[in-house]
Amino acid sequence: MGTTPKPIVYLIQAEDEFAATQFIANLESKIGDAGMAALNVQRLDGRNITLDTLRDTALVLPFFGGRRLVILENPLAFVNSENAQSKFLALLEEVPTSTALVLFERGLLTDPKDYEKGKRHWLERWAEGKKERVYMRQFRLRRGAEMVQYILERAKQLGGAFSRSAAERLAEIVAEDSRLAEMEIQKLLNYVNRERAVEISDVDQLCPYLESVENFALVNALREGDGRKALKVLRQMLNEQDAIFIFFSVVHQFRQILLAKLALEEGQTPAEAVQTLSRMRVSLYPARLAIEQAQKLPLDGLRYLYQQLLELDISIKNGEVDAEVALETLIAKFTIHRIWD
Repeated sequence: MGTTPKPIVYLIQAEDEFAATQFIANLESKIGDAGMAALNVQRLDGRNITLDTLRDTALVLPFFGGRRLVILENPLAFVNSENAQSKFLALLEEVPTSTALVLFERGLLTDPKDYEKGKRHWLERWAEGKKERVYMRQFRLRRGAEMVQYILERAKQLGGAFSRSAAERLAEIVAEDSRLAEMEIQKLLNYVNRERAVEISDVDQLCPYLESVENFALVNALREGDGRKALKVLRQMLNEQDAIFIFFSVVHQFRQILLAKLALEEGQTPAEAVQTLSRMRVSLYPARLAIEQAQKLPLDGLRYLYQQLLELDISIKNGEVDAEVALETLIAKFTIHRIWD
């Protein structure tokens, strides 16, 4: 029996960016050790390249056999006409089996309501007709019962367990944020040392987000780019709260602001954006604060910030830096780079 051919083009749509980046990281791990990955993994951004650049990169043969992994973020940034679409699709047909080309699109190409009606973006239509060489996957946000089930299954994968009531409480707290869910699952499993199931009392003790997300003092200082004020606020908060909790609260707050900004960018009024956030289980007052902040901040700056928070989060989980140092690093970056300008 022959082996099933590996996909050549991976069309990844990331409503849930954390889950999508985990999937891509798994692909990268299959390329080999760090030395091999440095030779055979290349990242591109469609906002900064041309079609010729993509062709030159995708058609290169891998070093020492195996496969090359080319990750193209924002793949449609330079596809701005029917002629460009035709050339882009023709290039996708040229990609050799020695290359795995990941097209990483943040968000969904087709609105979910339209998707359910059978409508498809032109790139999705092409992919559906090329199933022998294309792997297409949508990473949609988990909400409600889906998040509860994910928490139960992920805890089992990590060698632990949650009671259903604990999973339901954590799902209420993290809403649809898979990255936050992952951090909390690991933290709670470590807390009980995987010797028993995580119970609802553990979640209430270690994850009191719902009571604290309204504290925007540190977020306000960061938004203002005032490093001295931010450090002063941080010191005051550290007198009463654990650094890990403060860090996660900052992540949670900026996530709400980013969600609010995305809603406003879609043309929603502030009132409509409040309703959008409420459907994501953000209560009324924090939703209004998030929208107020979002109206003052640029989308690119918020995206950059969220990426910085993700990188610091990974460093914390890997034991490379503690949460207090991570917060100080974040404040320093804001003060130096002034990302809101």
